[in-house]
Amino acid sequence: MSAPGRVVAVAAPDGSVRETATGGLAEDAVVELGSVTKAVTGLLLADAVVRGEVALDTPLAACLPGARAGIALEPLATHTAGLPRVPLALLRRVGFTNTTDPYARTTTAELVRDLARVRIRRAGRPRYSNFGAALLGQALAARAGVPYERLVHERILGPLGVTQVWAQGGPEPAQPHGRRGKPVPPWTLGAYAPAGGLRGTARGALALATGCLRPPPELAAAVGLALARRARRHGLVFGLGWIEAHGMWWHNGGTNGSRAFVALRPASGRAVAAVANSRKAPDRAAVAQLDA
Repeated sequence: MSAPGRVVAVAAPDGSVRETATGGLAEDAVVELGSVTKAVTGLLLADAVVRGEVALDTPLAACLPGARAGIALEPLATHTAGLPRVPLALLRRVGFTNTTDPYARTTTAELVRDLARVRIRRAGRPRYSNFGAALLGQALAARAGVPYERLVHERILGPLGVTQVWAQGGPEPAQPHGRRGKPVPPWTLGAYAPAGGLRGTARGALALATGCLRPPPELAAAVGLALARRARRHGLVFGLGWIEAHGMWWHNGGTNGSRAFVALRPASGRAVAAVANSRKAPDRAAVAQLDA
């Protein structure tokens, strides 16, 4: 059983990588990446647009049968659809204070039913939503006719050369630790996998960032589309699944007992990723090494 710890991996412009591990986490440990997954879901949308499968203004209902009308795909990726972080119906089903495994056994059918009941507020203004990211990923999977997890590997992780991040079938994660360092079980995300289901090592998460810095030809247009400024709030700029501030494109993630962070600076050609199997966020440590 792994004790709480942190791993930070930094890539220099020449491609060299430096890793540092602290605490009880090994450099090659697999950790829940949480909402870093949203950055990959954003890349999936951009790739589907480049392929001509959808447009940014394609209605959600055109991809996900039975979905509520009036919501397009782009606002789901930029958190501007006016959706809540999670629907009230989900909280009622699993318990308002359930952090043990709140998304377990959720289904796409439940997403569609819950969407019909939610109140949309201030559409057009960023409002962070796990619900929206889940809907987007499941809609893209439905459009492609394959499960979300397979789509991620075939269209994003594989082409980017990311071998140590998994949407399914990967190694068991290092023991997560919740409040007061108590061991807690890892999450299973069900239909919310597009919002937070990836697991990986620090080096694997770093490969995602460096892959976006220097994408292969087949993904160059999609990466450019994803890393374009589309919405703004409180000093943060939102792309397709990615967030930008001060010239740094990034996303972080958290589950009940793990944290992750990934970022890239196109101007300097540097990238960083950090993972922790505790609730102590590695973001500041990662940014400090990115800018060192």
